[in-house]
Amino acid sequence: MPNVTIVVDVLNGFCKQGNLASPRCDAAIPKIREAIEERRRAGDQLIFLADTHDVNDREFEVFPVHCVRGTVESEVVPELQPLLKEATLIRKRRYSGFFETDLEARLRAAQPEQVTVVGVCTDICVLHTVADLRNRDYRVVVPASAVETFDGPGHPGDEVQRWALAHLRGVLGARIISS
Repeated sequence: MPNVTIVVDVLNGFCKQGNLASPRCDAAIPKIREAIEERRRAGDQLIFLADTHDVNDREFEVFPVHCVRGTVESEVVPELQPLLKEATLIRKRRYSGFFETDLEARLRAAQPEQVTVVGVCTDICVLHTVADLRNRDYRVVVPASAVETFDGPGHPGDEVQRWALAHLRGVLGARIISS
């Protein structure tokens, strides 16, 4: 069975435009693409997760309005669009890719020995998806250069990124690969 690479939320709304768009996340796209291409060459099945909210989503009580269904913000960035042709796209509405989606069934069918996770934001949707992967006993690999978070008030990107990678490794048991 092929292994799986999950691409988390590399969307216009986190990288290009909108209330949560971040230059840090946008700058990570080439490394994310490089990691995806490497895993494709290894034969991985690709699954893209896309944060997609209804206009009255309760998440907007925590974060500003972002990635609303049907808007350009909820679409995968142009740099990765060509990769969607050979991938599965799963729209989600919460941090974890498992919440009210068919991700679990798709992984059960694929029976991967390893799941590689890349994308944004390391401390939010990447972390919650990895936690749920580990709770289901999947071996998880996270290339450190292919995940990123944002800078913001009360959210210093460098510090949060270090914490998130340490948490993924030390608490969740993911294998972090440094480039």
